[in-house]
Amino acid sequence: MRSSLTGEKTDMGICSFVKPLLLWWQRTGPRNYPWRSEKDTYRLLVAEVLLQRTRRDLVIEVYKALIEKYPTAKALASASEEEVKRIIASLGLAKRARYLVRMARELCEGVELEELTGVGKYTASMVRLLRGEDVELVPDASIARVFSRLTGLPLNNQKPANTPWVAKLLNECAPKDKKREFMLALIDLAWEICKPSNPLCHLCPLSEICRTSNARAKGAPLQP
Repeated sequence: MRSSLTGEKTDMGICSFVKPLLLWWQRTGPRNYPWRSEKDTYRLLVAEVLLQRTRRDLVIEVYKALIEKYPTAKALASASEEEVKRIIASLGLAKRARYLVRMARELCEGVELEELTGVGKYTASMVRLLRGEDVELVPDASIARVFSRLTGLPLNNQKPANTPWVAKLLNECAPKDKKREFMLALIDLAWEICKPSNPLCHLCPLSEICRTSNARAKGAPLQP
């Protein structure tokens, strides 16, 4: 069949991955990351900034320490960048301290979510989703990787998440009443199973319909 996303040939039914993905996520149990129970915009933003290009297991204690010291945007807005930098030092990317303080100050000034320092379309969409809003989903590079491996379709080499068919697939297949679960399941699959290198295809709930997994089973190299 030909994909309605790109016109390229693919053997995969467009949304056949959704049911096994959600079943896997429900069966393997909740991931009790402290930010996932939050509805507060400030705390969700702090988590999303800390998670950028950083493993989530490393973020947990840093997030807790930062929120304990600065429980509100007002508290962080009055903090020194040096103190924030010290708290988040173990994560690297020290420039995030500047982003966090400036973001908190802008929140206190009433700046719109998408206009905040350090906040892009993906972060804004995730915050709105986790707050319980019905939003258009925005993929990141890890979701683009999962979809490309799953379908065998190519990505934009420079900015994989900006590949047009990826966002289209993400939103066309998102169950209307389970958008949050669907997005979190994809994120968890990318972090835990469909890793950039050495993916755990033998544990993947989508291995039977995954083009890349089936090709690897026949000796083909990992792509992408």
